[in-house]
Amino acid sequence: PTETFRTVHDDQDLPPGLHVRMNLATGVKEARLNIPESDEDENTISGLTVIDNPDDHTDFELVGYEEPPVADQSIHRQQQPIQLPTTGDVAESSLFSSSVDEIKNGKSSDIDALLPALIDLEDLSHSYHWGLTLSKDKALVHRIFQLLLPSSLSLQLRSIATLVLGTAIHNNEAALTAALTHFYDDEWPEGPLEAVILALMHERVPVLLNRMLFLLSGLCKDHSQLERFLAADGARVLMDLYRGEAVGSGEENVKMRKKVANFVLDHLISAQDAEEIESMGGMELGEEWTIIHLRQAIDSHDTAV
Repeated sequence: PTETFRTVHDDQDLPPGLHVRMNLATGVKEARLNIPESDEDENTISGLTVIDNPDDHTDFELVGYEEPPVADQSIHRQQQPIQLPTTGDVAESSLFSSSVDEIKNGKSSDIDALLPALIDLEDLSHSYHWGLTLSKDKALVHRIFQLLLPSSLSLQLRSIATLVLGTAIHNNEAALTAALTHFYDDEWPEGPLEAVILALMHERVPVLLNRMLFLLSGLCKDHSQLERFLAADGARVLMDLYRGEAVGSGEENVKMRKKVANFVLDHLISAQDAEEIESMGGMELGEEWTIIHLRQAIDSHDTAV
């Protein structure tokens, strides 16, 4: 976080206490550090009331308007129950239904029809309700899974299908649980996790790799998925990706390495270590710490084997 507003991307989890706003000119969410303005109460920023102690109370409210409580999304903090929408509006329902029909019934080779439907579905899946609705639909989840496999005829379809599934389960525990019930049985012995591991081992397309890492992070919020990932020597795959130059040495490589570091921070570091890193000025993990914790995970796997 900085003192100036920065764009908040879809795959970012925000620490508590930030000043968050929607930029109406661009339509994107932005955040910065909590900097009280001189003519306002120290806990009030441009119409937002910020609570001092996020451990005791993580709500934030629009002044004069009562909002439902919003839980702290930090993986290392105690989750609090939140009120969530249970239905979508009529227009969204219609768009969701038509997109699902197109994806379920369309041919993998018909990119012109499938791609817009997947894009619409990804946009809807940012909503808790539609992410969960998607994840409960067994046939739909299997179809999206098929589209993200290497056998899919289009790299574009693989990339957006990966993003759709990653978005649906992102910060949506119920959707993640529902999606995983459709795999690991006699009919579908493997799931998206195994497809992600193979992609990280063999793919070299920056956009696809970054979206696979996004999906991986969401999947591994389920402890059994994280155990599967580590048992499959996934830490070594991440180490190879992090230390190599799979996508060159430019901006995309930096972005990919940052996603690997974020995965390590979210899934392979203890809460105590995470708090120590946070106390030192932030939640970004440097190269040394990333490699150390990946190496520890690799050594644990080798010892178990």
